[in-house]
Amino acid sequence: MKSGLILALTVTDWCDVNARSEWIDILSRFFTATGDQRTMNAADIRMIVMDMDDTLLNDQHQISESNLQAIQRVSAQGITIALASGRPTPAMESYADLLGLTQQGYVISYNGAYVTDWSTQEQIYECSLTKAECDLLVDAAHEQNSDLHTYVDGAIVTTRHNPYTDIESNLTGLPIRLVDSLKAVVQGTVPKVLLVAPPEQVTEMRQIFAKTLGDHFTISISKPYFLEFTNKQVDKSAAIDVLCARLGIAKSSVMAIGDSYNDLTMLTDCGIGVAMGNAPDDIKAIANWTTASNNDHGVALVIDKILEQQTDLV
Repeated sequence: MKSGLILALTVTDWCDVNARSEWIDILSRFFTATGDQRTMNAADIRMIVMDMDDTLLNDQHQISESNLQAIQRVSAQGITIALASGRPTPAMESYADLLGLTQQGYVISYNGAYVTDWSTQEQIYECSLTKAECDLLVDAAHEQNSDLHTYVDGAIVTTRHNPYTDIESNLTGLPIRLVDSLKAVVQGTVPKVLLVAPPEQVTEMRQIFAKTLGDHFTISISKPYFLEFTNKQVDKSAAIDVLCARLGIAKSSVMAIGDSYNDLTMLTDCGIGVAMGNAPDDIKAIANWTTASNNDHGVALVIDKILEQQTDLV
């Protein structure tokens, strides 16, 4: 766990000119005073990677005009933008297009199982679950009387109707396909498998499966009712490694912004980890910096402060 100075940015602070100057002064000192002894300066940022749901998107699943304009401003400065989400790739398409990633940018989907160069639509990385791994999860979930779903041929496939798979369908726009057996339907690889249940059960299942299956899978909670299983080599931080190698940049020059447990690795591994104001306290505790909530344009506040410091340092 990294220890760092946590800064709480509020909309009120940002609108107050004197407070804004004070925050920028604090920020300019912050990157040389973190507990993990990093010496990164805001002017060194080459890429910003941000989660989508409850981070870039507000509770209406929209990109606010403030966030959109801030991302356009930072892109114009030559800083690469990447979206990193547990969502399937098709469920990120309209947002990536709106942000202008068709010109330059990347999409990390399925919690890092797929990475796509959005300007060319080339999938540059894939690390999926095998059929044998999927079958193992089906058996484990059956023992716990838990529901699973995964993705086959552009649909969410599951064996039993449940309200949490409905949430996933509404969130992603993908149809639900009810099947008799996941083992029979999954004949190749799948990007990830979700166990869906009430939040208290997800927390309990996380502890159980961490002991029994932790050596086989990356297990993370993306939303309180989603327990996600991916290939052991997959997480958002590993996907960022792929992009850093492609772009020829150091991971220390990356700023990551997120709100949940599937963001944890990128928040701790990148040069700057920024937690949203709506993130759980333990996520805020491992980040270097805490911004405003997803409903208060927290992404825009972070980006604008970085841009102001870069201007001051030129």
